[in-house]
Amino acid sequence: MTISDVLLIRIERAVRRHQLFRPDDTLVVAFSGGADSTALLDLLSRLPGYRLRLIAAHVNHCLRGAESDGDEAFCREMAGRYGIPFETLRCDVRNLASVERLNLEDAARHVRIDFFDEISNRYGAAAVVLAHHADDQAETVLMRLLRGSGMTGLSGMAYRNARDYIRPLLEISRTEIEQYLLRRGLAWCEDASNSDTAYLRNRIRHELLPLLEEYNPAIRSTLAATASVIRDDEALLGELTADVIAESCQIVEGKVICRVGELLALDAALRRRVLRHAFKLLTGTLEGVSQRHIEALCDLIDSERPNVRLSLPHAVTAMRAYDALSLMRTCIDVPEACFELMIPGPGRYPLPSGGVITVDAHCLSTLSSEPESAHFDSAKVPFPWLVRTFRSGDRMMPFGMSGRKKVKDIFIDKKIPLTERAHIPFLLCGDELVWIAGVCASELGRVDATSTATVRVTWHYQVQEVEAEPGEWSSANPGV
Repeated sequence: MTISDVLLIRIERAVRRHQLFRPDDTLVVAFSGGADSTALLDLLSRLPGYRLRLIAAHVNHCLRGAESDGDEAFCREMAGRYGIPFETLRCDVRNLASVERLNLEDAARHVRIDFFDEISNRYGAAAVVLAHHADDQAETVLMRLLRGSGMTGLSGMAYRNARDYIRPLLEISRTEIEQYLLRRGLAWCEDASNSDTAYLRNRIRHELLPLLEEYNPAIRSTLAATASVIRDDEALLGELTADVIAESCQIVEGKVICRVGELLALDAALRRRVLRHAFKLLTGTLEGVSQRHIEALCDLIDSERPNVRLSLPHAVTAMRAYDALSLMRTCIDVPEACFELMIPGPGRYPLPSGGVITVDAHCLSTLSSEPESAHFDSAKVPFPWLVRTFRSGDRMMPFGMSGRKKVKDIFIDKKIPLTERAHIPFLLCGDELVWIAGVCASELGRVDATSTATVRVTWHYQVQEVEAEPGEWSSANPGV
């Protein structure tokens, strides 16, 4: 049996064991042209019995000039050989990093995620497939260990994450991948930046791992196997944490509220997990949340003072009020403007930040185009709706477009001043943003020739005087 046959069997086993996808699924393949993604594309195209519809998605980061353009041309040609659609995005990541004040790696990662999500949505894909392998897993575990991490971080990369990004090659080594390509007679691109030891991952790959191999020649597979064991343990502890959350915490009007007495009764390790989980329930992420933040939360609930508050990443405020701990999102610059309001149907709805939203059924023949009003197909955006203010990371599909766009970029394009943004109501149907009042409507609610009923939404804005609350204690630790 050749290595080609062996890898196909191992990939198919990983797909079944972790339920990564099914026969006839549409998959977006993140295709850089490197050895890993080239092997991934070839293996998926040959997987017996699956008949997958593949889309190759390539991001040209424009970091290496002609070399980056050459990688893009290579990927385009390879996609043509396989007879699959090729989607590409060119982005000056260096400039983006400067504007957004990110490091190059983070800027590039954000660009890729946005692009892959957009392609996945456009094609109705079951998943985005990434080419991370066992060596990547070992490097990730070491990187997180060096930076400081709990069990979640040390469990490494998952076969499937919450965004439906999947990694079927996690049990395959880089050596096996290159042997497979040589056996198949397939070329690939070599990215010179992979040798640049200015990046931590590359220093781990080229300096630390070879040193550790002097102590354990199988260190890469050992680290990957350890991550797998920790990941299984983490899954079990995650279920226990979820059970405690269900009993001790609840989501009320956009806040996560936990009972302090029940938190204090928990083992310290489980209490930390519950607090992390509660934060993620509210924000959808733990990025930027360190052990220092969790310990500060523990100190807050253990405080003898009955009313205290704490500032956390992602504009989150934690507030202890007697036996209740509340985690809530706060608006930057104008905190008092932050609100959420359910709209169950037509009517008049005063907004806490000032102004009124009016919703009424409307005649198809009398559609107007005033900027403070919008018309939607009732069937496409059914009630109930949610009205709230801006949140970091909000996106929508603007009218006339097929992809989603950051609301921040829409504000910039429309030249909406920073001081006005926190007052503007956002109208959502489910998780979809369908109207930025007075600014932009979504393609998702478009009224067209097939529409049989519409609703008109109007925003009348007036400033309300809001009485400031008395000052309360906040952490003396900057950024906490």
